[in-house]
Amino acid sequence: MVFEYATIVFAAIFFAILILLHFLKREFDPTWRMISEYEIGRFGWMMRIAFFCWGASTLALLITIWPSLGSISGTISRGWLVLIVIAQFGAGIFKTNPITETAPNPTNTLHTLFGMIVILTFPIVASLAVHSLLQNDIWLPSQGQLIFGTVLVWIGLIAYFASIIISRIIDPSVERVGPKVYQGWPNRFMAATYVIWLILIAGNALRFL
Repeated sequence: MVFEYATIVFAAIFFAILILLHFLKREFDPTWRMISEYEIGRFGWMMRIAFFCWGASTLALLITIWPSLGSISGTISRGWLVLIVIAQFGAGIFKTNPITETAPNPTNTLHTLFGMIVILTFPIVASLAVHSLLQNDIWLPSQGQLIFGTVLVWIGLIAYFASIIISRIIDPSVERVGPKVYQGWPNRFMAATYVIWLILIAGNALRFL
């Protein structure tokens, strides 16, 4: 029960810090700036703490559901979630550059790598984990919520990349990133769906484990 509550508390802290940074760092336009950029400059330490909290939330959930991940998909999701945790902590350790800065930087490269691991693979590991959980009779009463949470993370991922594609369709002359590529809010929505998934799984674990 301790780890279920830890999952929810750390997720809530992540949300609280992210919301607060929108008011503290108004220089970053949320319509096109990524959440990682809150690591830059003043109050950057707060975004780093937010990433650490996200990683701690994922780790606490992994510990919670570890015994229930018994199938092949569950075994894969165990190792994959460990990688996700490492990536989330890595995103906090290695600070990103401004999204418009193209000069190579080892720290930014590592942050980008960790970020891509989370962004691109979280819906996959979430699907594998839920598939495994639902093979256990204990989790069957929460089937609807688990499927909803999994669909939600896929919607978050698709919405994020759709925003980039649509921005370029509207104005083919736009750069790869910039003020006319409206990926900021979809990036925030995507992160929110990933964190909500953690909360949903932990909440149901409190009910049935």
